[in-house]
Amino acid sequence: MKRILAFSLFLLTATASFAQKVTAKPPAGAASANDAVAREATDKLVTKYTLNADQAKEMYSVQQRKLRNLEEIAPLQSSNRSQYLSKLENVQKGTLASVRRILRTKEQVDLYNKTQSEVRVQRANLRKELTPKNLSKDDLQAALLEIYAE
Repeated sequence: MKRILAFSLFLLTATASFAQKVTAKPPAGAASANDAVAREATDKLVTKYTLNADQAKEMYSVQQRKLRNLEEIAPLQSSNRSQYLSKLENVQKGTLASVRRILRTKEQVDLYNKTQSEVRVQRANLRKELTPKNLSKDDLQAALLEIYAE
């Protein structure tokens, strides 16, 4: 609750200082079970990328969409793991593309590119480590998809 209040205060201050008439509140009727999770993820990304109010609002929508998509594919985790992993990878790729579209300044884009480069290096190292263990394709893909950062 304190984080939400602090984030709201920060956005109001930022909005006032830039003389913008935009708030970072979600659209009306957007309250859901994942609202707090989406807000927390948005708060972290706002801090990481130094997002303005417009960008924060867009990022909140992206985080809500990601959580909604993850909920939709969750039943596949136990019934069809291969399909679940494929859809999880697509959710991750789609979310990253949306995050990238939101970023506008050179500093934001550079930080995003650095983060994604680090993720690729970590995945490559994990693949090298797991390849000799002869894991199934699904097990290897699941391990690689656990390494994710926005």
